[in-house]
Amino acid sequence: MRLLGPVTVEVDGSPLAVDTRKAVALLAYLAVTARPASRASVAALLWPESGDEEARGALRRTLSVLNAGVGGRGLAIDRTSVVLRDDEVDVDLRRFRAALARARDHGHPTDHACPTCLAALEEAATLDRGEFMAGFALRDSEPFDDWQAEEAEALRRELAGVLERLARARTAAGAWESAIVACRRWLELDGLHEPAHRLLMATLARAGEPAAALQQYRECVRILDRELGVPPLAGTTQLAEEIREGRMAGPPPGLPAIAAPAKGAGAPVVFAPIPLVGREAEIAALVQAHRAVGPDGRLLLIVGEAGIGKTRLATSLADIVRSAGGVVLAARAYPGEASIAFAPIIELVRVGLGRSGAVERLRTVRPDLLREATRLVPLPEVPAAPVAGSSLDPYGQARLFEALADILVALTTGSIAGLVWLDDVGWADPSTIEFIGYLARRLRDRPVVVLVTSRSEELVVGDQERVLGALDREGLVVRVELGRMDRADVAALATAALGSQVEPGRVDSLFERSEGLPLYVIEALAVPAPSDDPIPGGVVALLRARLDSVGEVAAQVLSAAAVVGRSFDLEIVRAASGRTDEESVDGLDEAVRRGLVREIAPEDGGDIRYDFTHGRLRDVAYGRLSLARRRLLHARVAEALDGPGGSGVSGIDRWSLIAHHETLAGRSARAAEAHRRAGDHARSVFSNAEAREHLEAALALGSPATVELHAALGEVLMLLGDYDGALGHLEAAEALAAPGEEAAIEHRIGLVLARRGDWARAERHLVAALDLLGPDLQPGIRSRILVDRSAIAHRAGDPVRAETLAEESLTLAEVAADPVAMARAEDLLGIVARSRGDLVAARGHLERAIAGIDAAGAAAAARAARAAGRLGAAAGSEAPADPDVRIAALNTLALVCADAGDRDRAIELLREALVLCERQGDRHRQAALENNLADLLQALGRPGEAMEHLKRAVMLFSEVGGRPGELEPEIWKLVEW
Repeated sequence: MRLLGPVTVEVDGSPLAVDTRKAVALLAYLAVTARPASRASVAALLWPESGDEEARGALRRTLSVLNAGVGGRGLAIDRTSVVLRDDEVDVDLRRFRAALARARDHGHPTDHACPTCLAALEEAATLDRGEFMAGFALRDSEPFDDWQAEEAEALRRELAGVLERLARARTAAGAWESAIVACRRWLELDGLHEPAHRLLMATLARAGEPAAALQQYRECVRILDRELGVPPLAGTTQLAEEIREGRMAGPPPGLPAIAAPAKGAGAPVVFAPIPLVGREAEIAALVQAHRAVGPDGRLLLIVGEAGIGKTRLATSLADIVRSAGGVVLAARAYPGEASIAFAPIIELVRVGLGRSGAVERLRTVRPDLLREATRLVPLPEVPAAPVAGSSLDPYGQARLFEALADILVALTTGSIAGLVWLDDVGWADPSTIEFIGYLARRLRDRPVVVLVTSRSEELVVGDQERVLGALDREGLVVRVELGRMDRADVAALATAALGSQVEPGRVDSLFERSEGLPLYVIEALAVPAPSDDPIPGGVVALLRARLDSVGEVAAQVLSAAAVVGRSFDLEIVRAASGRTDEESVDGLDEAVRRGLVREIAPEDGGDIRYDFTHGRLRDVAYGRLSLARRRLLHARVAEALDGPGGSGVSGIDRWSLIAHHETLAGRSARAAEAHRRAGDHARSVFSNAEAREHLEAALALGSPATVELHAALGEVLMLLGDYDGALGHLEAAEALAAPGEEAAIEHRIGLVLARRGDWARAERHLVAALDLLGPDLQPGIRSRILVDRSAIAHRAGDPVRAETLAEESLTLAEVAADPVAMARAEDLLGIVARSRGDLVAARGHLERAIAGIDAAGAAAAARAARAAGRLGAAAGSEAPADPDVRIAALNTLALVCADAGDRDRAIELLREALVLCERQGDRHRQAALENNLADLLQALGRPGEAMEHLKRAVMLFSEVGGRPGELEPEIWKLVEW
């Protein structure tokens, strides 16, 4: 069986005859893994979009086809697993890796090659026939495609190692012709690998072909300029000069790799640890606030302009908390990542999970909340919650916020209050901002300190005035605003940084040019060879000078890192720079030594990350790149994120990052698809604002999925309360829709118009939707449209028509056995009964609606648990099959209870409905619930509470509709639906 190159399978000398590519994919997977595979894992790999039963059935059929194709030989199949028998198959990839293992395990260094090793390497090289499974792919199985790509990359690296050892061994033995062949094959795998170019140049020269060696050097120059926009390393140029001059002094044959000389004079300045200077009062206030934490937490704010020392002050507080035995969780927001939902919050949780005792701490959090948080980040010993598809998951934003808040508090629990620190929050995404506001408002009974740093003009913590005002009145907020340093502070900072007294003249120069900005002072002191000459035009010129101090490889790696962003990892930056692993590590090590980049050790056993020591360094490095070079590097980063190198990034941020880089690479089609996927992920975790941005970007970039995108935007904008925008997108979707798609869009347009109170137009669109369905088709869908017509008739003042339509809807729902449609019809019948004063009948209808929707939700949860192999895992956490219906029924039942005099029960029901509505993110209906709750609280003589809810209702109502400055009475008059 051949896998090195195009897939070729032969049975007794004849090609394998099967009628499905899945059979070939299964055979290849078993051949490569060489171990038993469970049926469940294979089904998930090859049929990821299918349900559990459907996938298992497809696997049974495929195994039957494959077993028949191989004549019943080679495959061992039982009830739980399948394996390929070693003694009955011959796989070229297995022989390749066996030969490689013989050479690797022969007991001497890999840069030596005895005859036995050479024979094994020759065998491995002979087996190579091209890329692993070249030309083969499965259109509907992304996990298999990812596995195939990872295997291809691993084999490419292994083959490169084989060819390198062969080339060096043959060169050392003077076997010039075969050495040249090995070098050329090595370069075919990676034409950007300069050590391979140098080895081929040296081998050609020693073989008596200096002209060919110099031609190879020119080819190297062309490739590096075309692909990377950089010149060769100095060592490569030096080797070319030696060949041109007819001398080959230097490394012995077979080891001609030339190390690049360091660029720039002088060693970097080594700084002593820099203490806080001029911030004694500020750190004292922060420490006092932390020590004052009892049952209730505190919000600490450090604000000031860029470069003023906010992060340095926060670091000092974090060090003090750690030294006292407290737990510190820290994360940072970065420019350009404002569309990645919850990125800093996910990082906080991951940091907490990497600490000892995290699992025990998490056990103090309710299981249903832990499960909810798995929508964003996996948790140990917690089964993942099902991810919502195109429709919004009923576990909405408020529920997710509650889960994240409780988890962060649990992860920081210790002998003293823990610290949750978010740095540069002004760069954070809207969902993170909303969560910070949520957590800040709920510091009562949560003994944790939330530390936020932000530029003064960018400080946003939820609704800042309301949040900070309330916390300030309760004594739970401490705000520290940093100002610029005076001359004495600059002198003290310079002395602390250099470890010796700084002469007054230099202090005067620093103070004059920095204007008291600490960043400027530190950067000026970091110049390797300080002098009395004027510092070049400000901080930007200074940072350019620091970037110029590194060698060629480090400069190239830093350019690629600047394209990736403020923070980056080795794999992505290596792929973007085009350098080898070793060159990339060497370049980053040099950048770390010179204080340009810091290495961030993983606390959870993950990959090492790197961070520019200041965002301005990254900005300057990026600004120096030409437009063409930027586009090239952005394209490389996008491809790395879309490949195996991006597998460690969650779906929520992965597609956002890919979209960002594809856009800057100028590849609109790829950027559009990435934005579409990012929008789907944002909707699945209730980040409607981010979803809107991504979906609109996908449309603007020319995505072909126009109907899908317009319809999705219509849904998102309806929930956000932008009815003009929702109608525009839905009408566009209808104009572009294919036959069979119009009915659903007409239905949605009718619902948006009904929310505005445009009863006549809404009715026309709903009737049109029914006509498109036909009289005998889809009774469940017809039932839902009829009940929406009933709601319109009720709000338009025609109760008789409303009741007739609701009863007709209920009949159709019963025919269709659609519990959600039945519950919605019962809800409308309850509304109509209440309008005529029949509270007993209304209560009966509404209680049946709630019971029906709950039963449907429990059944759906049980099915999901069975499909996931966790029967019973969803007990106690069932969600309504349609939260919209449950919210509506709870609201109307509350009004019925209030009419009957049971106002306490009514308030209880409204609070339950409000929680559900906040989770769903429906602003208009949330406003109506807040208003209803305010009325009931006022009637019970609780005006303070009533006013709070009324203010929220007014704020929400004012944001709904989409016509600024224009009052739309029907929007404000919503009471029941």
